[in-house]
Amino acid sequence: MSVIHTEDGLPGFTSVREWSLEREDDAPFALLRNLQEPGIGLLVTEPWDLAPGYEPELPEEELARIGATEPADVQLLVVATIARSHGIDGDKDGGSPAIWLNLAAPITVNVRTNQARQVILDRQGWPLRHCVVAGV
Repeated sequence: MSVIHTEDGLPGFTSVREWSLEREDDAPFALLRNLQEPGIGLLVTEPWDLAPGYEPELPEEELARIGATEPADVQLLVVATIARSHGIDGDKDGGSPAIWLNLAAPITVNVRTNQARQVILDRQGWPLRHCVVAGV
């Protein structure tokens, strides 16, 4: 477990700043749990295996805000949600459960300092909801 600090909070959670990144060995998903409000947590993952071809352009000013000067300084996480697919595979009864990734707003973490921020990638065309598994 590592403690991550978000100076500005995260969108929707602007008043909470300290998070723990909790992951089992080799698990594809981790829990980003808020340390001030333990009932708040986000399911996150590194996107590379689940979203092939995902290559966001991270603005230099955003990386500077977390003190990242080298690509090796940055760990990229995306928020995952489990929700109904609403029509994938022709399901008309509300959809089957699916796992979705938010590729439009990755969380960038400086692995040296554990400073992080969520970066909104306007106009890059990455989806807010990228389905990776339907019918979970």
